[in-house]
Amino acid sequence: MKLKQLPLSVALLSGLVFLPLTSCSLPNAGPLAEPVEKTRNVHIVNVTPEIANAMNVAENQKKEKDLTEALYFLNNSSPYRTTSIHPGDTLNISLWSFQGADESSLATSPSQAPQKTALGSFQVNTAGNITLPYVGSIRVAGKTPDQARRSIVSSYVRRNIVNDPDITVDVASTQTGITVTGSIGQPKILSWSPGGMSLSQAITLALGNGTSSLSENSNLDKNTNAIRVSVVRHEQEAQLPISVALEKDIALQPADKVIIKKESPVQVVVMGGGINHNGLYGFGESPSLSGTLAQAQGLNPNSANSTRIFVFRREPNSQMSLYVFSWKDGNGLIAAQDFPIKNKDVVYVAESPMVPIARVINTIFQMALPAAILR
Repeated sequence: MKLKQLPLSVALLSGLVFLPLTSCSLPNAGPLAEPVEKTRNVHIVNVTPEIANAMNVAENQKKEKDLTEALYFLNNSSPYRTTSIHPGDTLNISLWSFQGADESSLATSPSQAPQKTALGSFQVNTAGNITLPYVGSIRVAGKTPDQARRSIVSSYVRRNIVNDPDITVDVASTQTGITVTGSIGQPKILSWSPGGMSLSQAITLALGNGTSSLSENSNLDKNTNAIRVSVVRHEQEAQLPISVALEKDIALQPADKVIIKKESPVQVVVMGGGINHNGLYGFGESPSLSGTLAQAQGLNPNSANSTRIFVFRREPNSQMSLYVFSWKDGNGLIAAQDFPIKNKDVVYVAESPMVPIARVINTIFQMALPAAILR
């Protein structure tokens, strides 16, 4: 018996037309879970709650260690140019002498007063020298005001210009002010106070009425606690969270440079067909995997393969690691809550293997439905 050939639309709706699914390439939003796990030269770690907790403890210890080292450096580093003269300083110099007097006259007239002659204000040049009347160039950089005074006195004595001279050296202005720059609007240089200055005072003085500059979320997309403060001293940098910089009594030193940064120290790529919103996300400190997924508005319930969630990481030794999570039970959720995400990590959520097949089935019915209507 010969079967009657059915119209294409009827055949499609009747399920009598079979497409060679195995021979065609189905579209995916990135590789599926199985090819990802077969990536070569990658160390694969199936993350358990115990592993995630140990990594979280280690990350917290590192954070505490970094903060302790930064505070120790700021509180214990040797003074820098607190008493010495350096290029850019301005010195007020006066000469004291007994004009026209000798030792015999001083003995008979002890009331004779020394004469003060203001030589003027002199700025230390880039070579560290000042130029004085009658004696010429004298090096003062690196010396204390008292050492500079004695050098100047010796220069006048050698030239026998005045009798029994003495010198006073006052530092009128110095380049040891505190520079505050970065994300504060207009950079400022704060004059150094002999009584000292704390980091919180410098930040407050530099901001003035611009405290909105410290808004945690301004100019940042979905970032929190991303403001950090760096103090540059002796060409070394100590970095602190803004909260620590404002709360603790941290003494600055002359010529310190304070840099306020509104950048995210942790930036993470979240991608894959199983994510609601792919993108680059910034964080002020290392978030957990679950927190990172929450920023991306979670998994796509229609496409995500929740049995395979991946974190790609380049380790300090340049080895690539692939951390694998499964949310088939509560252990995966617990591990994701503790697992610390680091800067430049890539979080990848693959599509379910059934998603491409579902797309083909939807395409079939989209083709069949107009044909059925036209019959």
